[in-house]
Amino acid sequence: MEIVPKNVRKWLLEEENPSIRYRTMVELQDIPSTSEEAKNAQKAISEYPVVQNILKRMHPEGYWEVKKRNGRVIGAGVEYADWSTTHYILSYLAELGVKKDNPQIKKAINRYLSLQQPDGDFWDHFSCLYGLNIRTFVKLGFEEDPRVLKTINLLKTMIREDQGYLCDMHEGKRKTRLTKSCYRGTVKVLFAISELPKLWTDANTKRVVDYFLDRNVLFKTKKPVEFVTRETGKTIFPFSYRAGLLETLYALAKMGYGDDLRVQKAWEILQEHRTSTDRYILDWTPGKTTNRHFYPGPKQTENKWVTFYAYLCLKYKNEKLNN
Repeated sequence: MEIVPKNVRKWLLEEENPSIRYRTMVELQDIPSTSEEAKNAQKAISEYPVVQNILKRMHPEGYWEVKKRNGRVIGAGVEYADWSTTHYILSYLAELGVKKDNPQIKKAINRYLSLQQPDGDFWDHFSCLYGLNIRTFVKLGFEEDPRVLKTINLLKTMIREDQGYLCDMHEGKRKTRLTKSCYRGTVKVLFAISELPKLWTDANTKRVVDYFLDRNVLFKTKKPVEFVTRETGKTIFPFSYRAGLLETLYALAKMGYGDDLRVQKAWEILQEHRTSTDRYILDWTPGKTTNRHFYPGPKQTENKWVTFYAYLCLKYKNEKLNN
């Protein structure tokens, strides 16, 4: 059953945004990526001004720099801030549909992966960092790279007693009781796992899924009418350290949990973002000065990226119902 209305499909397939055009074809319409139509759309991505501008700003050695308020320049290492340091930029390129055969992308990824710690970590076991990185590298075609496999193996071992994830900075900070896992970091781990079907039947994956289902996805376990974080029920793009509505729904629906009754409230909140034209509203994105690389459009307006992901979530839910 076609879940994307004809007028919305036509909007998403407009040539002015080849990234959404290509992904709509391949992910929403299931047009083979090897088809002439899809290949032409994918080819146009390399000429897309957004992609061109990102690549022009890359340091010759393969990273992106950000000048912080105190004047310090970061980006060459794995530390991140703002929405414009290297691991975010790579995630944006993955969203935009850039492939690993681009020599600049290959150089940037190999450089970044060279900064990996012996256990597969990048920086103080920040799950928000390695979770997003895993998803990025998988989408860019590096899933079988031994360095990425090492980080995937790390992900398997870092799950905590409460079924979530936490970084070294916060681990053990409470003297008499367990520090709760970080919801934002655990969202990024769930997001990563959703791109790794071979992990979906793993016992620890079920524990991570239950971390969300047991709280009806978006809410505090002891205060089930309150969002876990202020952004939890909002549509946010591009994806960053924040934990928005689209990421959790996408991951749970793709993994086959979209029809679980405990996800129902999250679907209702997504529906509240749907307009009379069947498009979806973007709640929040960093401003152009904060994220000068990938600005998806103004807040509180109909947005192609949010609309694409909303229908992708619904597609995955629908596929589960029809199986």
